[in-house]
Amino acid sequence: MQSQSHNFQTENIFAIESEAELVKCFRLRDQKKLVLPEGLKFPFKVRSYFTWKESSGVYTYLVFKMPNWDMPKGVAFKRTASTGEPMGGLCNWCHSYGTSEDIGMLSVAMSANVSSSYLICQDLRCIEKIEENAMLAGKSPEKNIADLYYKMAKLFENISNFKAD
Repeated sequence: MQSQSHNFQTENIFAIESEAELVKCFRLRDQKKLVLPEGLKFPFKVRSYFTWKESSGVYTYLVFKMPNWDMPKGVAFKRTASTGEPMGGLCNWCHSYGTSEDIGMLSVAMSANVSSSYLICQDLRCIEKIEENAMLAGKSPEKNIADLYYKMAKLFENISNFKAD
């Protein structure tokens, strides 16, 4: 087993050169609901991943790139409206605990009739939460960040491998 030093080996950094390149990261299905953030200046560098919510809060967007991918990939998550009493939850990606305002069901349309849902941080600030928790505990965030990247990569793998019946 290979050991890593703790100088943040797992961090992914990539650049988005233009609006067209950012839009191209998304599947055609997601491009139709894409609302870019106001005031975004190109080119820009991304540390780990890039995320934003559109103004109504219905969609949260994620752009992510693994080092072995040719280009970044994007996905539009749709927020599932919470019904009933506010509840606590645990993010499946970063294991942070929060209220239903913090942690909720975000879904990805796989086809017109199929979606996959994830119980994750509504704002997708998982990496920041991992870093904060590691700092408070006096531990390295390396393993948890690598796990987060793995889970994000699996999301995109599931999307690209989905075959409608």
